[in-house]
Amino acid sequence: MDHRQSHAGAPETVYVPAPRPPALQLVDSPSRTDGHSSHAFDRQSPSAAAGSPHAVKPNYLSKTSLLYLLCVGNIIIAVFYLAVYDQACISRAHYDELKANLRPPWMLYRWLGSKGVDVTDLQWYVFVVALPPAAPYLVVFLYISRRLRRYIASQPATAAAVVRGHGGSTSIHDCAPGGSSAAVKGGSDAPLTPFGSNSSAEPSPPVVVVEEISLASSTPSTLLVRRNTAPLHVFHIVSGAFIALCLSGPGFLFGAALVSLNFFCIAPLYKKLSFRACMAIMWVSHIAILFLNFHAGGYKFAWFGLSFLDNLWTPLIRWNTQYNMAILRMISFNNDLWESALVGEDRREKSLQKHERTCIACAQIRDQNKHAAATLPQEAVSCYKCRTECPRAVPEYTFSAYLGYMYYLPLYMAGPLSSFNAYVSYMHYPQRSMVGSATWRYGLRWLGHAFMLSTLMHYVYIMAMLLTPTAPAGGADPLTTTTATVTKAIEALMEAVTGLPSTTTTTLAPGPPVLDSMTFSQKSVLFFLVLAFLWAKFDVIWRFFRFFALLDGFDPPEDMPRCFANTVNIQSFWRDWHASFNLWLVRYMYIPMGGSRTKFLSIFPIFFFIAIWHDIEMRLLFWALFICIGFVPEIVVTTFFASKTNKLVLRIKRHRLLWRSLRICGTQLCLMELTLANLVGFAIGTSGTGAGLRQLFNEMTTGYLIYTPLLFFSAATLATQERDQKTYETAQLKIKYGLQ
Repeated sequence: MDHRQSHAGAPETVYVPAPRPPALQLVDSPSRTDGHSSHAFDRQSPSAAAGSPHAVKPNYLSKTSLLYLLCVGNIIIAVFYLAVYDQACISRAHYDELKANLRPPWMLYRWLGSKGVDVTDLQWYVFVVALPPAAPYLVVFLYISRRLRRYIASQPATAAAVVRGHGGSTSIHDCAPGGSSAAVKGGSDAPLTPFGSNSSAEPSPPVVVVEEISLASSTPSTLLVRRNTAPLHVFHIVSGAFIALCLSGPGFLFGAALVSLNFFCIAPLYKKLSFRACMAIMWVSHIAILFLNFHAGGYKFAWFGLSFLDNLWTPLIRWNTQYNMAILRMISFNNDLWESALVGEDRREKSLQKHERTCIACAQIRDQNKHAAATLPQEAVSCYKCRTECPRAVPEYTFSAYLGYMYYLPLYMAGPLSSFNAYVSYMHYPQRSMVGSATWRYGLRWLGHAFMLSTLMHYVYIMAMLLTPTAPAGGADPLTTTTATVTKAIEALMEAVTGLPSTTTTTLAPGPPVLDSMTFSQKSVLFFLVLAFLWAKFDVIWRFFRFFALLDGFDPPEDMPRCFANTVNIQSFWRDWHASFNLWLVRYMYIPMGGSRTKFLSIFPIFFFIAIWHDIEMRLLFWALFICIGFVPEIVVTTFFASKTNKLVLRIKRHRLLWRSLRICGTQLCLMELTLANLVGFAIGTSGTGAGLRQLFNEMTTGYLIYTPLLFFSAATLATQERDQKTYETAQLKIKYGLQ
C-alpha cells in the first residue's frame, strides 16, 4: 500500500515499539558511570539527592527573608486595599450609574450584601449562562466517548511493519506467521474508570506475535499496530458539529466548507511540491481567508438562494470568529502531515529517545505509573510535547481523524490548542499524567478560581465602570463587549486620564461620569484590574475545558500557568499568557523560520500574525510593532548574559547578590515596558505618545511616583525568586530521575 494513501474509513495505526535494547530496559545498567541508575524509576530521596556529588545548592531568595516578606506584604496591601477594596467602594457609590450592566446577585452573595453581578463582558456572561444547561450534554459526551474507547480497545488490531527504504520512501507491510495479518486482541490501552483514571486492576497488555522480518541493516523497521478508531472520530465530529450549530447557527457550514477545502486542496500538496512551496501556499491562503472573512463580514446563504438559513436564530458566536481557532488547527494538521511524510520515522525515534533521556515531565509520568510503565509502550507514558513531536504514520492522517480533531468537543469552543499528533496519540493512549484523585483536585482548583472571579464580579464592577459610556438605559439588556468595544472604552479611560484625544482610528464617546469622579491613581488601578479580570476570565474558561479534556483522557497544555504579573521579561509574559498558543507559534512558525538563528527577524512576522489573527485593525498592528521593538533589546541583553565565555558575565554571576539585583532591576524595567506597550498599542496611540506620557506624568502625585516603582520592584523580586526556585527544583528533579 502506498504510504500516501489516506481514506476516511481506513484503519488507524498505533505504534507498539519493539523490545528496548538492554541499555534502555528498566533495570540498572552497569554501563552508567555517573552513580545513577539507567532508568527514570530509580528515585532518590531529597536527602540523598542533596548529598549527591551532583546535587545543586539552593541559589534563590528564601521565603523567610525580610526582603521577601516585605515584598509580599506590599503586594497584599496594593491588591486587597488599594485595588479591590477601593474599587469596590467606588462601584457601590456609583451603583445607580452602573446598574444597567448589572444583574441580580446570586443567592450566596445577596446574603453577603452584594447589590448585583457585573455581566458586561460577553464571554464571561455567555460562559456563566450556558454552563448549567450544557453540563448534562458534556456528561453524556464523556460517557459515550469513554465507552467507545473501551470498545475500540477490545477489538482485534493488526500488526504491521513500516520499512524505511534507501531512497527515504516508506511502505507498509502486514506481517504475521504464515504471511497473514496477526490479530492482536485488545490493545495497550487500559480501560478508563468513570473518575478519569485507569483502572487499578489493569489487564495485562496483549503480546503482539509477529513473524521475524528479515531486513537489511540499512532498512530498519518499526513494529506498528493498525487499529480502527474511526468510530471515535465520527462521534467527535457529530458531537462537536452539534455544538457548533447551536453556537454559530447554520453559518458554521461555511467554516466546515473551508476546513474541508484545506484537507483536499492544501494538505496533499506535499505529494507534488517542496516543503517550502507547501508552507508558502498554506500561509498565504489562510491569511488571505482571514482578510476575506473580515472584508465580507462573514458570508450569507442568500447568495446561494437559501436566505431563510441566515435568520433562523441569533448566533451566540459568529462562525468566522470560531473559524480563527480552526485556522490554527488546520495549519497544525498540514505541518504534522508533511513532517510525517518527509522525516516521520527518524523524527519519531529521535523524539522518543530525547524525552526518555532529558524530559522531566515524561519521567514524572513514568514514576506515577511504575506499576504499569514497564509493560506499556513509551508513547503511553509520554508528555504532551513528546506526543506532539512524534509524527504519526501517514495513513493516520485521514479525513475522519482530521474532522474529529477540528471538532473535538472539549477543545473546540475555546481551547487549549492541541496539535494533531497529540490528538491522535491521546485517542490511542489516554493521558496518565493526571489520573484519579489528581484530576479531581485540579477540578477543585478550577472551582476555587471560578469562585474568586465570581466574588470579584459581585463587588467590583470592573467592566461596567469601564464601559459606562455605552451603557443602555435602565432595564435594557446587558452590554456585550468585543475587542473593539473594550478598546474604545480603554481609550476613553486614557483620554480621561491624559486629557488628550485618542490618535487611533476609532471614534470615542465622551468621558464617563464614573471615571470623571476618580483620581489619577484610581484610574490607573482600574486599568490594572481590567488586565486582572481578563487574565482571571480566560484562566477560568480555559481551565474548565482542560478539566473536561482530562476527564476524557486528553492532557492539553495549561494555558495560564502563572499570574499575568508574575513575569521576568517580555518573552516569559507571552509564554505564560495563552501558553498553548505560544507552543503552537514555536512549533509551526518560530522553528520553521529558523529558530534561534533568525530570532531577530522571525519575531516580526510572528507578532504580525498574532495581531491579524485576533482582529484586523491598525491599532493591533501598532501594538505588534511596539512589542517587537521592545523584544530586540531584550534579546540582545539576554544573549549577552547567556554567554559562558565572557569574563565580565562570569564574574557578575559569581556574586549572587549582584546578579540577583541586576535581574530584579531588569524585570522591573520589563514590567514598566509592558505597561507602556499596552498604553501605546491600545490607548493613546502612536502620534501622541510623547505628549500623552508627559500629560500622564503631570497628573501623577509625588506619592504615586514613589510608590509605583516600589510596587514594580516588589513584583519583580517575587517573580525572580520564583524563577530561581524553579531552576533549583528542575535541577533536583534531573538528579532524582537520572536525566541529562
